[in-house]
Amino acid sequence: MFLLLILILVGLYLYKTGDLQKMINNLQSDTNYQTNEVKRIIDMRLAKGEITEEEYNKLKEIL
Repeated sequence: MFLLLILILVGLYLYKTGDLQKMINNLQSDTNYQTNEVKRIIDMRLAKGEITEEEYNKLKEIL
């Protein structure tokens, strides 16, 4: 119970200072970066001829 109260207080402090929003934005930007990196790799594999057009289209649909 005491631990839960401490976690709530820390969360409220981070919310008031704006650090919580910064932490959430950092997490979201990491996922966007990973998705863009995967798309770039798929494009490169198509350009090198390692995958076919059909495979390329299927992978793009998944993303």
